[in-house]
Amino acid sequence: MLKKKSDQYDLHLIIHDDLVELYDRKLNTSISIDFLSGALAHRHQFGGGRGQAIAKAIGLKSGSNPTVLDTTAGLAGDAFVLATLGCTVTMIERSTILFMLIEDALERASLNEAFEPINKQGFTAINRDANDYISEQLLTDNTAPDVIYIDPMYPDRKKSALVKKDMQILQRLHGEEDNAAELLDNALKFAKKRVVVKRPVNAETLGEKKPNTCIKSKKTRYDIYTIEKM
Repeated sequence: MLKKKSDQYDLHLIIHDDLVELYDRKLNTSISIDFLSGALAHRHQFGGGRGQAIAKAIGLKSGSNPTVLDTTAGLAGDAFVLATLGCTVTMIERSTILFMLIEDALERASLNEAFEPINKQGFTAINRDANDYISEQLLTDNTAPDVIYIDPMYPDRKKSALVKKDMQILQRLHGEEDNAAELLDNALKFAKKRVVVKRPVNAETLGEKKPNTCIKSKKTRYDIYTIEKM
């Protein structure tokens, strides 16, 4: 068992024979990732397919499945949705602990025949800082994705409106460091077609550059920055 302390909170990474989970003693809850059952599977089945706001924001159209670099994978929920809709998705996660949860979920899912189409089209994870990864890619190769997706940590809320427990754990793992504006600048240099930034519906835009357009759902807004072709 791996133990990581964050302020007064104790986070325990527990490695079972068939599952890796993160237990928060303060919140008395555990989080893990499962692509085959639970909330992610339910979203896959009943989430609305290509009619979802995130699918429209990414640019999913009939006969068009863009390649996506998810620079803030977290618990891989949005990345998984895009993968189930036909996108080739590369997830970047800088937290080693979260990466281990994603990697474990990918390994378990790969044992199921139903997951084979997603594996074949490409659904992978990399444990890196996204800014470092993008900068290296700019210098070393020409494998830029069609779309770069950014889902920064939402602004802190008052105690009366705390985010869900799993999001509280993510916030503590990532700490207070916020390099999202820098990430947007780098993404705009690297993406082939567009950069999509997920925000709370009434939040300010990320950084100084304004999006070309946006798509809104009930609680979420997707700011879309289209790439001008030279």
